Amino acid sequence: MADTNAARRPIPPRYRWIVLGAMSLICFAQYFIYDSITPLGTMLQEQLGFSNENYGLLFSAYSAANVFLLMVLIAGVLTDRLGLKLSGILYGFLCFLGALLTAIGAWGDLPRVLGPLYGWLRDGFLPAWSPELKVMLLGRVIYGVGAEAILLVNNKVLARWFSGKELAFAYGLNLTIMRLGTFLALNLQARAAGWFGLQGALWFAALVMGIGFLTFFGYLALERAARGRPGAPGGEAGGLASEERFVLREAFTFDAAFWYIALLCVTFYSAVFPFMSFAPALLERKFGYAPATAGSFSSAIILGTMIFTPILGWFVDRRGKRATLMIAGALLLVPCHLMLGLTRIWPVIPLFLIGVALSLVPAALWAAIPMLVPQRNLGTAFGVVGWVQGFGLWAFPMIAGKLADARTVKTVVDGHETIQSVDYTGMMLMFAGVAATGLLFAVLVKIADARRRDGVSIEKPMLG
Repeated sequence: MADTNAARRPIPPRYRWIVLGAMSLICFAQYFIYDSITPLGTMLQEQLGFSNENYGLLFSAYSAANVFLLMVLIAGVLTDRLGLKLSGILYGFLCFLGALLTAIGAWGDLPRVLGPLYGWLRDGFLPAWSPELKVMLLGRVIYGVGAEAILLVNNKVLARWFSGKELAFAYGLNLTIMRLGTFLALNLQARAAGWFGLQGALWFAALVMGIGFLTFFGYLALERAARGRPGAPGGEAGGLASEERFVLREAFTFDAAFWYIALLCVTFYSAVFPFMSFAPALLERKFGYAPATAGSFSSAIILGTMIFTPILGWFVDRRGKRATLMIAGALLLVPCHLMLGLTRIWPVIPLFLIGVALSLVPAALWAAIPMLVPQRNLGTAFGVVGWVQGFGLWAFPMIAGKLADARTVKTVVDGHETIQSVDYTGMMLMFAGVAATGLLFAVLVKIADARRRDGVSIEKPMLG
């Protein structure tokens, strides 16, 4: 009888916030891994002989399978077929495996560990790339498949638990927890490399991902405890088993506002995350900071977004103005890139403002999608936006690396090649141009939203 009464007891309002916290932890670890190599860029070049383009490829590899093998779209299908439990475990394991392979690739004993396979990796294909780079690229590809799929699961969970109930604030808080992973990676990894060496810092990152993977099982326990109870998403009849289906052809029924948001997503994020990958190296080589200081200053971006994203999410829920915030964020990004590329202003100022921009756009963007598509199409919508976004995250790190290599001056002393200077002006102008394109799409979002005929406007507050 006690068990029956417990099963019928309504879920308290705070329960969904506990679910949010548990689900956010694996995404926190995923974000940590993405930027775990960011403060180590100059070390990778000096110790493993990577070029700027090679370094950029480590970030392009993250999106390669998602873009060209459609893995992020397949992940939407698998999530429907396998369910949250099995698909989340699969994606979390892929994140951990990818982080592990990335650490193995930088291992000093890699030739001995791989044996004859090392020679095949060196000479069998793409001989211009070292075996170390190839192993690390494989790790980043596998990690990217798992990471984007985990974000898809995360977005679906939040949309289900918070639909009509402080959704934008929930997304903002969720993003703050995830970006704490990036903040800590930028501040800890260079110091970890100083304590344990380059390879030790990458092993530490793999450990963080392993712990994050284990936290997913805590989230599953919360789902299991809530199943069938009043207040669970989907109502008493549907419970937690109710899932929206991923059907790609339904994306073609979405209106113009959704597609402009998707294009804003790819351009805006392409002007931020690929730039962040090169920010510590820019601070070291243009402004003369030490690696640990450069990593800490780069984290000013994340500090800004951690402060403002939940606040703006709360504002969006109550005041709306989602399209207006998207325009403001995209507009702010342009002068920040120009200041970093063309001036020697104290870089923390534009870096912090990039973090503010990174709060304005996502707090409005992700919360707008559930308002633009039917609930049954939400998995499809998030999958399509993730796939489109992947094109930018694949292309622009590689392009940025090529631009940096083209303006790199090297010297050779006693047969040892050393980077003397790198001019990042061209790279920063490219990022400013991408941000300006995002601003155009943000304006088109506002125009398309004003023309919507179903009475739903993303400019209006979600709460009454």
